[in-house]
Amino acid sequence: MPNTTAVEIFQTPEGKQWRLAGTDSYDDRLFVPAHLDPAKVSRLVWASEDFLRSELGELTAVTTDLGQDAA
Repeated sequence: MPNTTAVEIFQTPEGKQWRLAGTDSYDDRLFVPAHLDPAKVSRLVWASEDFLRSELGELTAVTTDLGQDAA
């Protein structure tokens, strides 16, 4: 299910940013690189939170000021 709420950005320990794209049928979170719009890219490029954590480390929420483009 695609994320239809506000853009949520998460960051790896190395500074790579990922955008919450939605959830799968098990309610596991799925992400795309922050510069991509999940509504415009194939689900084939969506990555699971478990995969990102195992490959890149913990994901930490990034906060931005209102009105600032997070992507």
